Amino acid sequence: MIPLTKTAEPAVLQRNAATWTAELLQKIADGDEPTKYLLGRYAHPDIKVALLIETSEKCAYCESSFRHVTYGDIEHIVPKAVEPTLRFAWHNLTIACDVCNTNKSDVADLVDPYACNPSLRFKFHGPLMWAVPTDNSAVLTEEQLDLNRSKLVERRCERIEFLRNLIGSAVTKPQAIRDAMLRRAERETLETKPYSACATAALANLRALHGL
Repeated sequence: MIPLTKTAEPAVLQRNAATWTAELLQKIADGDEPTKYLLGRYAHPDIKVALLIETSEKCAYCESSFRHVTYGDIEHIVPKAVEPTLRFAWHNLTIACDVCNTNKSDVADLVDPYACNPSLRFKFHGPLMWAVPTDNSAVLTEEQLDLNRSKLVERRCERIEFLRNLIGSAVTKPQAIRDAMLRRAERETLETKPYSACATAALANLRALHGL
C-alpha cells in the first residue's frame, strides 16, 4: 500500500453528486427501495477512468495490477452501506481488486491510503506486509483484506528476487554499468509499478547489504 492523492473531481460528479445523494436519502427516508440505476450511478465510465489514473491502475490496498485479467471494482473507502451519504462522494471512491473489494465488504475503519502514509503503519519483512502491532486500524486492515494471502506473497517474492538478482549483478560491474543498473532498480519502486511499497523496502535492504 502506498500513499494516494485525489485528482480533480470528474465533471459528472460535480454536476450530479448532490442531486443523486438527495434522491437516495429521500428514497431511504420514504422507505422505498432505491433502483439499481440510482445505486450504481457512481460507476459512470468517466469516474472509473479518473480513479484508474490516480491509482496507476493498481488496487488501492494490495497494489496488484489487475487490468489484464479483470475490470477492477470501484471501492467505497467508507462502506456505502455504513454511510449512504458518501455513496457518490469523490473523496470516498477508489479502485480495488476483486479480492480486496470482496474481503473488505462493509467493514469500516480500515487504513485509508489517501489520508496517511501507509509506510508508517505497515512494515515489510521480505514479502510479508505486517501492520504495526499497536496500530489497531492497520491490524484490522491486514487481517480483513488478507494482505498476506498466498498469491500476493508469491508476486512480492518475484519482485524481491528480481531486485536481488539485479543488485547482485550490478555490484560486479564497472561503475558506469553499475549506476545504470541501480537506476533500473530504482524504477522498479515507482508508484506506477505493482507492489512498489514492497520493492522500495527490498531495495533499501539490498543497498544496505551491499553497501550501496
